[in-house]
Amino acid sequence: MATPLATLGFFQSAVMKQQYDLAAYALNMNLIDEKNQRTRSLDLTKQLDFLLSEKELYVFDDMPDRPDGLIEPPLGNDSSVMGIPRRSIQLGYIEYRERRVPVYLERVRVGDQAPVWMFSAQTVGNIENLYKQYHPSEFERYLPTWLKFQFFGIALWEFSALILFFLFTMGVGWILSKSTEKLISRYVDNEKYNISAGSANGVADLANKLTVPLTFTISFSLVFTLVSGGFPYLDAVASSTRPLIWTGLVFSAMWLGIRTINFFANRYQDMQIENLGEEHFDKVRRRRTYVSIFRRVFIFVMILGSIWIGLSEFANMEGLGKTLLTSAGIAGVVIGIAAQPILGNIIAGVQVAVTQPVRIGDSVIMDGNFSTVEDLRYTYAVLKTWDERRLIVPMRQLITERVENWSHTEVHQTCPVFLYIDYGADIKAIRQQFISVTKDNELWDNETEPEIFVVEVTENTIQLRGAVSAVGPIEAWTLACEVREQMLGYLHQQQNKYLPTERFTLTESL
Repeated sequence: MATPLATLGFFQSAVMKQQYDLAAYALNMNLIDEKNQRTRSLDLTKQLDFLLSEKELYVFDDMPDRPDGLIEPPLGNDSSVMGIPRRSIQLGYIEYRERRVPVYLERVRVGDQAPVWMFSAQTVGNIENLYKQYHPSEFERYLPTWLKFQFFGIALWEFSALILFFLFTMGVGWILSKSTEKLISRYVDNEKYNISAGSANGVADLANKLTVPLTFTISFSLVFTLVSGGFPYLDAVASSTRPLIWTGLVFSAMWLGIRTINFFANRYQDMQIENLGEEHFDKVRRRRTYVSIFRRVFIFVMILGSIWIGLSEFANMEGLGKTLLTSAGIAGVVIGIAAQPILGNIIAGVQVAVTQPVRIGDSVIMDGNFSTVEDLRYTYAVLKTWDERRLIVPMRQLITERVENWSHTEVHQTCPVFLYIDYGADIKAIRQQFISVTKDNELWDNETEPEIFVVEVTENTIQLRGAVSAVGPIEAWTLACEVREQMLGYLHQQQNKYLPTERFTLTESL
């Protein structure tokens, strides 16, 4: 056993001849009590041979045949391993629950004798635990051969058992969810608890909405308990499927959380917003803004957190975990650079929710369009124009660009009405007519007196500026339009000759 190749060949040859006591000389049992070494050596030899065969670790082609373990590098090869003497050589890995256990050959010197290659003491110490996970169960002897067929190192019967258990837990989860729904409905319908009808409907609706995601969450929880050591006969399939089941558990819990957030957000909107009267219009706009943005922010954070938690299980698997984390890191940098506008709009959305330069229901003028803020999403706002069009505006524009908000501090609004007349017009009569027309309109707020003043004169016309007020921006704008129209009719009928005209002076030519 002077070389790694010789040690591996010696061990396999002795096992094939069933000379297990001879094969045991290839095991470094320094970590085992000397009194038990002889009695345990035969079992450890048989178990190690089973593991090496099961996991295809008799890798003769990769073993160096030199006492120093050196691999002669090919011409031009710059590998950090080749060309360097080694004291240990890794045959490969064996999956054990959530981690990977390496199998090593190591170079050992006993006294003054020449060094020999043996299976490392750590590898020998792990043989029993690994064998317990992968050894054939007693009842497997009674299974038909086709059920023992292995797919990716896992027997077909193990896959079938896991699927049947998953279906069973789905049924258990469904029964628990529906039973909870029935109990809650029965509880809230009992008159002795004096629960209002609205609360009863709300609790029953919550139970109904959570039934499906709760079923999946309960099912994945039970299956995850199974593959985490709850049933030793499925250790092989558990090691392979545990990360996937963990991911399913995380995302089913995320689904349950999103349903819960949406339910309570909708209930808050129904009970604390929709029931407010017109006199609380400002409070309605503020609360709708909070609910619209923070609901989406919480869901966005929950999704990111679920993805991170889901990947944490893969991080425990050394090779795959490093590959996933490295790929995720590179992809994160690339996506972060490419998604700067998206992330900027999301952050701007949070800023809009906190500072509230605009709120849902506000009347604003943006890019020359008179609009109402209809909704605030993750990255954009929806503005509804007076002619039923929808403007999609990125959130960053609400922060970085100028927005004329007609209802930011209060709902009450005043609108201007401009009129142009000739110098001979009766301004006093026009003022009286303007005040009368405004007060007779049902949109007037009955509080602020309408006014009209001469604000500018030119060589041709006089400019009058009137002010009308209403309870809201839309009402004020509509009132201004109606008053303007009636005043034009009055000027045409009563002071037609004093409408703006162009004057020409004719002189007699010589």
